[in-house]
Amino acid sequence: MDQETYNHIREKIIDYLSRQGFSERKLLLKVTKLRERYPYTARYAGYISCNVQEVIDDLKAKGIVNDESYARDVLRQLKNKKDGPERIRQKLYRRLVPKEVIELVMSEFAHEGFTQDFSRIAHDVIRKNRDLVEKHGKSKKASYIIWKKIYAYLAQKGYYPEDIRIIMKKAGCLYTYGSLEHEG
Repeated sequence: MDQETYNHIREKIIDYLSRQGFSERKLLLKVTKLRERYPYTARYAGYISCNVQEVIDDLKAKGIVNDESYARDVLRQLKNKKDGPERIRQKLYRRLVPKEVIELVMSEFAHEGFTQDFSRIAHDVIRKNRDLVEKHGKSKKASYIIWKKIYAYLAQKGYYPEDIRIIMKKAGCLYTYGSLEHEG
């Protein structure tokens, strides 16, 4: 690869990273796709995998591209939103972060005492409970259906059962012996 191609690829990667973070694999795919997207543009002719990987390796050596740092940033951004740990893990997979990096970062999340703020999701649960009570009523059968729907909603958001109990308690949704009560 000639120096001009190297510089073009490096500039493109730096440009992408200046706007948002990317995993190494995502960067590789994003930059090599430019060649397919603009097949008649001479600038992108050298954007082949081995050339792009060479530039990425140089940027990794300088600490500019770092999957662990990127995964920690994503985790930090998502942990206090409405996603549970499993949903965060899925989002990291979709962003093409290597599995071993995801497991490392998620284990740090679990073992270093990081906790999630459940207030945003609890607010959603309160709203969802109110809407479901309007729709299904307050009978024992309806309260069980509502409890199941809220539980499934939280499970789909990636929360573990113990977290779901905490969120439902924080939202004031208690299911006891056939009735779903809302405190407050």
